[in-house]
Amino acid sequence: MGIANFVKNFFYKSKRKNQKSGLLDRIHISMELLVQKSENLNSQFNEEKKQIEELALEAGKIVSSDEIFSAKLEQDILGNITAVSSACDSALSGGNNSAVKEALASLKTVISQRIALK
Repeated sequence: MGIANFVKNFFYKSKRKNQKSGLLDRIHISMELLVQKSENLNSQFNEEKKQIEELALEAGKIVSSDEIFSAKLEQDILGNITAVSSACDSALSGGNNSAVKEALASLKTVISQRIALK
């Protein structure tokens, strides 16, 4: 019975580790795609484009953590990336320009919180 528990725990921990690195991989890929999307914004959004590039670099500094709260923040980061992406889509189609700034502020906050967890 001891060996069975060891094997079970081994695979469970490996799966959990893969899920954590999977979230970080998704964050990095999503930020790269967001940078590419932001390049389509007009010159009115030069400051926001710069912020998106800086946030992509900051997101690249996130290291894996065993804390449960880190996984929650990583999921929040992915949600905020989606919000920024949607705001960019809206701005590209002539919608609310302030939505990009608001979504970026939220993304910046959650990335800063996650980086602080180290």
